Amino acid sequence: MKISQKLILGTLGMATLSGIIGAISANQQLNIAKYLAQQEAEEVAGLLGYFVSYDLEKHEMRSQDQMLAHLQEHVQSLHKQRQRDLEIVDRNKIILADVVAEDIGTRLDHDRNNEVGQTIQDGIPRTYIETSPEYPNGIHLIAVAFKTSKGETMGAVILEYTPLYKAALAIAHKNIFVTSVISSGCGIFALLVGYLVSKTISKPIKKLQQAVMNVAEGKLDTRVNICSHDEIGELATSFNKMADDLQYSRGELVNANEQLRDKISERLKAEAELQQVLKDLKKTQMQLIQSEKMSSLGQLVAGVAHEINNPVNFIYGNLQHTDDYTQQLLLLIKLYQNYYPNPEPEIKNANAEADIEYLTEDLPKMLTSMKMGAKRIREIVLSLRIFSRLDEAEFKTADLHEGIDSTLLILQHRLKLQNNRPEIKVVKEYGAIPQIQCFAGQLNQVFMNLLANAIDALEDCFQKELCPNPLIRISSEQVNENVIIRIADNGVGIPQEIQSRLFDPFFTTKAVGKGTGMGLSISYQIITDKHGGSLQCISSPGQGAEFVITIPIRVAKAAQS
Repeated sequence: MKISQKLILGTLGMATLSGIIGAISANQQLNIAKYLAQQEAEEVAGLLGYFVSYDLEKHEMRSQDQMLAHLQEHVQSLHKQRQRDLEIVDRNKIILADVVAEDIGTRLDHDRNNEVGQTIQDGIPRTYIETSPEYPNGIHLIAVAFKTSKGETMGAVILEYTPLYKAALAIAHKNIFVTSVISSGCGIFALLVGYLVSKTISKPIKKLQQAVMNVAEGKLDTRVNICSHDEIGELATSFNKMADDLQYSRGELVNANEQLRDKISERLKAEAELQQVLKDLKKTQMQLIQSEKMSSLGQLVAGVAHEINNPVNFIYGNLQHTDDYTQQLLLLIKLYQNYYPNPEPEIKNANAEADIEYLTEDLPKMLTSMKMGAKRIREIVLSLRIFSRLDEAEFKTADLHEGIDSTLLILQHRLKLQNNRPEIKVVKEYGAIPQIQCFAGQLNQVFMNLLANAIDALEDCFQKELCPNPLIRISSEQVNENVIIRIADNGVGIPQEIQSRLFDPFFTTKAVGKGTGMGLSISYQIITDKHGGSLQCISSPGQGAEFVITIPIRVAKAAQS
């Protein structure tokens, strides 16, 4: 609750208390008026009773009729003077004298609660109200016992004191009205004063409250303009000083914070640069190691291919001549058999031992098989020579299909049927694509990395019984000025949270010792940096993984520069 409300409620309470006190005072005045009227009536009735008893004792020698007549005269005289009803009754409540003469000798019965009888019994004055058709609003009566000089109660005097009661009430009501007016005026004045005081006090307090809220919100330039010289003024001065101190401290804190932030930023920047340098150094080191390994592998493969190629060419070239010579010899043998059907016994024995007919039939087959084997060796050597371009740095025109086929030939030992898994089928869906200018050896390295990863993934899926029929699908097409190569497998796919990190250096999901985490990173750099293309992974859980290589045809020349 606000202070102004408390002050107004306080003054309202004071006004209410004043009104209550006024009401109590008015009620007291009313009771006092009633009491005074009753006392006056009691005194009058007492005096009347005294005179009656005095008359009765003084003139006791008179007859009863004379005494009653004398009492009646007193009653009539008092009634004329005071204009009040007056009755005198004996101990048995028999009316001895009355303003109404007809009621003399009758028994008093208008005291419903026997107030007169009780007064005769104990001598204590009592008041009561008589209601009758003559007095519908009732008249106030008081009964006072009168006694002899010896203390004997002879009866009671009943006196009307309605005029005294009404006069007392009129005075009391006037006093009550005056008291009420004064109390109301005091209450209104108290409310007005309380309102003004509350405004005088609450207004500067509200200013202080608003200023405190502004400071709490960070508005430290807030000041309070209160010119009073009381406690509130001193509080405002203290608040302004506190705000000045806070503003100064905040400025110092902000400056210190800025300096600290600059130092932290510089340190974080230096640390980030150092981390990046270390990362680049490690990445470069791994690339150099990988390049050196691939270069050594290329040299080794080129050397082996060269050493094998010469004898293979010698064998393959002489196989045709050998076939020709063999055909001539076989023809000659056939002619001898035709013209000399009965040779010498020695020739017959030699013919039987050599099984000339079987040799004639099997020798061409052997020569054909040798040709096929030699041709296969030549194809393997050619693939090794194509793959051995890894160490070439020359930017030249190459056939991507040829590079993919040579890579598949080198990986043939991993694709064929194994003891623990079936053959990994390779489906080629080559489209019509032109030869492009590229680093052929580096693209072969990309094909090798992607195909080897696909084989690893399929082997892992088969061991987990998730892929019973492993398959690799390779497709190519030309879209506008780009060549697109797609290499997809039917494994379990790659989770979304891993796809965003696939091409990060040193990131691998393989077991320790089975991968360095550089294969895809190097492949990504070869495609993007060396050829200006893109390498992306498309995969959904349970749907396998597909790597899409996009190489611009015309951008290749720009990449060379």
